[in-house]
Amino acid sequence: MKVLLLQPWIADFAAHNFWIRPLGLYRLGEWLWQRGADVALLDCLSPFDAPGKFPREIVDPPPVLASFTRRYGRYGISQEEFHERLSLHGEVDAVLLTSGMSYWYPGVQWAISEVRKAVGKVPVALGGIYASLWPEHAGRHSGADLVLAGSIEVCGGELASWLGIPTRPIRPFTPWYRLNLWDHLDYAAIRTALGCQFNCSYCASSRLHEGYSPRAPGEILEELSWLQGQGVKQVAFYDDALLVGFQHRLRPVLKGVLEAGMEFTFHTPNGLHARYVTRDVAKWMKVAGFRTIRLSLETVDRGRQVSTGGKVETDHVAAAVSNLVDAGMSTSDIGIYLMMGLPGQSLEEVAAGIEYVKALGVRPYLAEFSPIPGTAEWERLCSAGMLPPEPDPLLTNNSVYFRRYWGYSWEEIDDLMRMARS
Repeated sequence: MKVLLLQPWIADFAAHNFWIRPLGLYRLGEWLWQRGADVALLDCLSPFDAPGKFPREIVDPPPVLASFTRRYGRYGISQEEFHERLSLHGEVDAVLLTSGMSYWYPGVQWAISEVRKAVGKVPVALGGIYASLWPEHAGRHSGADLVLAGSIEVCGGELASWLGIPTRPIRPFTPWYRLNLWDHLDYAAIRTALGCQFNCSYCASSRLHEGYSPRAPGEILEELSWLQGQGVKQVAFYDDALLVGFQHRLRPVLKGVLEAGMEFTFHTPNGLHARYVTRDVAKWMKVAGFRTIRLSLETVDRGRQVSTGGKVETDHVAAAVSNLVDAGMSTSDIGIYLMMGLPGQSLEEVAAGIEYVKALGVRPYLAEFSPIPGTAEWERLCSAGMLPPEPDPLLTNNSVYFRRYWGYSWEEIDDLMRMARS
């Protein structure tokens, strides 16, 4: 059996490439290979420079977004290139798509539609974030024949039965980078663990990955060594909790990188837990080559810090910044995420957070709140009537929800954005 793995386009008002890689499809490829399938990859988001903006084709927005004046686009490769790449793979027995943000689902629809035009009735299955958080919506609207909600560990039996392949491995494990899935870019992304030990009220990590599953340091080092051999210079960590258990997880990896003479620039676009950035951790990060460092603060309001999960306190962030600067990190490489639009959050609270972060000498980055099904914040919004019954996932877009439902003017929101950038 030959299976094509497909990363679809992004559909949104804006899209930036922060070293995005199809990590879920890599894992799926490993799983399929063990069960006797041959795999190939078509990535609509590659190859493009990172960090940077994805190329965009302006398209008409879905009707539910027609009232928003910002231009809507399809981000990634052109449709012509999509069909050229698809034809290179020849006949395939099934196409398996991943999905990113739920409000990007028009990109999934476009990709499935183009596959149907090119290869007809080939079976198509959809997994990933959108499929896991909105399985019923995806079943009705994506165009896929099968929707898989959850990780491959959860859905493997269903997928194997649908494909007609063994449920148990019949081949030895082979890492994704030895399955001809690499596209020869000079950057990569990696996870050292799946899941998160925290349970923040606005985050869906616990719905996407059951529990917390760290990888062995030796396995990570082998992957990094292979990537270096391919000319990779930049590596982004996409963990939800990178620094948890640092001494026995990440520290051996960084130590191995240094001892082997590997040279990378490391990035942490997901945001680090500030409480774990001790003086020792900061020194290791500096020596190992970390450059883009993002810390998660979300808010300076202590009550909201507690009610949203208690993962951070304001003093943790101040200590983390101090430790990083003392270790020799440039303040220009340090940024702090603040949430904007959490239920009950005022613009004054956001402004106070911006002022606090600036006083630390580093840059604040505003992350507009996006409600996610199954989270505590989603339940609060539903109880308060701040979400319509059975909302379209497009309305949860972080550029849309806050502006549509919180009653603040575009001018007030834009003033905060400018405040954060200045």
